[in-house]
Amino acid sequence: MPSDRGRNTRPGLRVLVVGFAGHQGKEYLPIVRESADIVGGVDPAPAASSLADEWGFPHYDVLSEAFEQVDFDAAVVTVPHSEHFPICVELLAHGRHVIKEKPFAVTEQEARQLIQLAGRADRSVFTLLQRNFHPVFRFARENLARIGEPYWFSYDYHFNLAHPTTGWRASREQAMGGVLLDMGYHLIDVLSGMFPAPEPPRVHSAFGHQYQEMRDRRLEDLVSLMCSYPSTRLAGSLRISRHNHEKIEHLCVLGAEGALNVAPGIATLHSIGGLPLERCTWEGPKIDVLRSMFAHHLGHLDDRQYRQDHFRCQLTAVRTIDGIYRDRLREQDRLAGRCA
Repeated sequence: MPSDRGRNTRPGLRVLVVGFAGHQGKEYLPIVRESADIVGGVDPAPAASSLADEWGFPHYDVLSEAFEQVDFDAAVVTVPHSEHFPICVELLAHGRHVIKEKPFAVTEQEARQLIQLAGRADRSVFTLLQRNFHPVFRFARENLARIGEPYWFSYDYHFNLAHPTTGWRASREQAMGGVLLDMGYHLIDVLSGMFPAPEPPRVHSAFGHQYQEMRDRRLEDLVSLMCSYPSTRLAGSLRISRHNHEKIEHLCVLGAEGALNVAPGIATLHSIGGLPLERCTWEGPKIDVLRSMFAHHLGHLDDRQYRQDHFRCQLTAVRTIDGIYRDRLREQDRLAGRCA
């Protein structure tokens, strides 16, 4: 059984882990245990029972069993996209807080329902988005005003997978979207936090496919977006893919008085002429960012103002992505009607 040495458990905070036997769930287990008591786990996977035994908590195949057998205050949810909404609805109906993997929701309708249910239950639904707690991205948010009014951004995020997408992300029924929903959610969340606006941006999109099987399943391997914000003069582009020649993430923001460049390990402020003004670098381990993220969310479960701010930002991200997919579907229907 993994050691609890150095654990800093908050007295009384009991957490249920849902979907803990998957890759992301297993990564989070030691971090959650540092800040709370894991009192049970829900996962129907064959390996879940032995993993729960290894970690020393009860295992349940379905959520209803956990409600009957164990008391808990919050649940950490790491499941395929298709399972997010029904699990969150059930948890909120039983008065539990939720800390979940992205996306907050797949559709705007689901997002609004979750916010309404959370309000009735006076409970939080927090989304696990690491960049909000990364020192480099925090530096970028805190120093954005130094470049003056932003007018352009470009954001590239690429993996370099040498094979078709596998696992539940290769299933339309489970993934419910391709790279836009999976990888793009992180980027749109970053932009929503840096450029808060009353309405989502206007977006023109182009979808691409590296592999025929992904085209057949309507799961994009690549997406390119052109965005404009009606309430400001800000515009920009995003490019996201799974099968690039190299793994890369880079955000550039141009402002009236300078520029800001951000990558996972470094952020740099530049003058108008390109002279570097200040730089933030961070080479710490990923687990430190995860610790900060979980400790923050677990420590703000009952903070209603933080909860509402989180809901506003997540609703913007969901509305943006849902709008892109719906526009894409309307265009496909229009073209199909023209060819009929």
